[in-house]
Amino acid sequence: MNEEKRNRFVAAITVNAVILFVILVAVIIYQIVDIAVLKSKRDNLKAEIDYYTTETEKESDSLDYYKSKDYLLDKAFEYGFVFGD
Repeated sequence: MNEEKRNRFVAAITVNAVILFVILVAVIIYQIVDIAVLKSKRDNLKAEIDYYTTETEKESDSLDYYKSKDYLLDKAFEYGFVFGD
């Protein structure tokens, strides 16, 4: 009877260890997949930030031109304004 209890105890410990190992492996796999997804999202967001930064710089250059006297002069010539001497 004593050896039978010991065998049951060892079997229970082994089963619990295997179950714990399987759960830990599943958690590790989930974490790896989650990290890969987050890295992909991070890369997409970085690309989007770069795109919008470039677009903002382009628009800033356009805004500076529209505020300048050169723009007013170009528009004046476009509409047929002639400067007198």
